[in-house]
Amino acid sequence: MKKIIFTALALIMTVSLIACNSADTNDTKAKDELNELNSPFIVTDVAGRQVEFDKTPQTVVAMGHGVLKNYVYINGADKLVGIEKTEITGSKLTGQSINYAYPELKEIKTIGDGGSKFTPNYELLAEINPDVIFCAYNISKEEYDALQEKTKSKVVALDTGTSRKVFNDTVYKNFEIIGQVMGKQERAQELISFIKDIKKDMDSRNLSTDDSPQIYVGGTSFRGTQGILSTQSHYELLDSVGAKNIMDSITDKTSIIIDSEKLAELNPELIIIDLSGKSIVLEDMQKNVEFYNNLNAFKNHKVYSIMPYFTYGMNFDTAILDMYYVGSLVHPNSFKDLNFEDKAKLVYEKFVGKNVHGDLINNYPEAYKEFVK
Repeated sequence: MKKIIFTALALIMTVSLIACNSADTNDTKAKDELNELNSPFIVTDVAGRQVEFDKTPQTVVAMGHGVLKNYVYINGADKLVGIEKTEITGSKLTGQSINYAYPELKEIKTIGDGGSKFTPNYELLAEINPDVIFCAYNISKEEYDALQEKTKSKVVALDTGTSRKVFNDTVYKNFEIIGQVMGKQERAQELISFIKDIKKDMDSRNLSTDDSPQIYVGGTSFRGTQGILSTQSHYELLDSVGAKNIMDSITDKTSIIIDSEKLAELNPELIIIDLSGKSIVLEDMQKNVEFYNNLNAFKNHKVYSIMPYFTYGMNFDTAILDMYYVGSLVHPNSFKDLNFEDKAKLVYEKFVGKNVHGDLINNYPEAYKEFVK
């Protein structure tokens, strides 16, 4: 009996020691993480500037092309105290996954209108006085330095993302920089790995333009909303899924507006409509019925629509889904394993932590189907 009692006591003591050691380990880890967040560090931004921090910023402003989306993908809406008005109005409010996943964004104070021109509102920035400003404009290193000097806030330059690419080192660099500044390195690497896995999946399908019809993408945004004559050449959305872009042999300009005679001459087999230009395309279809009726793609019901993914910068999640959809149109056999709803759930949950596909479809019910009047 004594032996049993002794054994039981020994077991209890062992369990207690393990629990104490585990608690000590957890406490040590928590202290290490806290010390890391409160320790000085230096980040090199895309302008080559070395920005010194005493500790992880607690208040953040996002300004410039794509900055808010990049930030939210890494850190959610946490610590944001200032954003640009353009990010939460019009098509940006209704067409971006971040605004459905984080509705509180529209309650954050605006620090100016935003847009393509670098016109910071120093008065509003001074009023907010953030610890850091993440900024993406086509300006010089010296102009970023001047912004930091005038605002007395740390300024970190990011890439503008105007290349409209997903699988790109500049995309990964933006995520890495935000992760470094905000102490979210693991999250940044998680998202980078996810994007690279998407690229591997596309490559593994052995997609070739040799098996693709000639495709034209119309309605792409270019300095604002445009109609069917606004298009893209050397377009990653098509290139990544082995889709033959009819514009590639005509121009090297990334964004171009052609005339109606040229489109009639090209007469592509399949047309993709970017729904950012939906209203203009529909209006034009009413005015120029004969023109559209003479296009083979319209005659043969080979006109389809994709969700807008370039709204003041890249919506990488939606862009990835657009790629899968176009791939399934052009190479149906290679994408026969694709469950589009499941893929949408996976992608949006990975980027914004919530499946907002249904919300976006409610706003763009014509997406991912034949485009009709």
